[in-house]
Amino acid sequence: MHCPQLPAQQSLVLGERRFARAAQALGQDVLLRLIIFVLYVLGFPRELIARLFGYQVPGVKTLVDRVFSQGLEGFVDHRKIKFPEEKPVIITQEENYKQIHLLDKVIAIPDHDRLSQKVISVTLTEAGLLSNAEGAQILGYTPQAFGRLRERYRQKGSAGLIDRRQGQKGDYKVTPEVKAELIYQVCTRVAEGVPFSSEDIWAALNERFPEKKISPRTVRYHLNRLGFPQVKGRLVKKN
Repeated sequence: MHCPQLPAQQSLVLGERRFARAAQALGQDVLLRLIIFVLYVLGFPRELIARLFGYQVPGVKTLVDRVFSQGLEGFVDHRKIKFPEEKPVIITQEENYKQIHLLDKVIAIPDHDRLSQKVISVTLTEAGLLSNAEGAQILGYTPQAFGRLRERYRQKGSAGLIDRRQGQKGDYKVTPEVKAELIYQVCTRVAEGVPFSSEDIWAALNERFPEKKISPRTVRYHLNRLGFPQVKGRLVKKN
């Protein structure tokens, strides 16, 4: 679809009035997500859209995927669900892994897998499902150190959580970047209460990394290794 050069025809005064009226009718958050989706449909790159609206690129991708799968419902931010003041979050240390008991969900994170711990703790904290102190507890960080980790996430997305030291790079057949995206996709869907399957995660990864040609079997293997089958009632393997 050809998008004409519109700025010469734009009235900033009318635009401000119309934006205010639309924000009053739809809510400013919904309106901004609607604009982001329209810009994506018109062919603008996700990197530019993310920069204009203060999003992370994976956040723009998640929004677009959600709208395509849910329609108009996808413009609503389900993360703003009101939880009781005493959130039923319990973090326990088992023999070789930590468990996060979050509402009706249980997420198991192996102790040796620091990347999983970082992505899960930061993603759930950014979604408002964990407090900063609870996220820090998962990693054994101070709240201040965990805050700095969250800031790197806001600036660089999941790539900001990857340990660039050589030791971590050789640990996985799937690269740290792919693994971080896999965890991000799962945690985002869990935070939003969206049912999903291993095939949904596989499709998202291959859209993000088409050159990798990741197989569904590989995705299922890493989901099992990361303990995501412990996410009760959400991770469903399709026949």
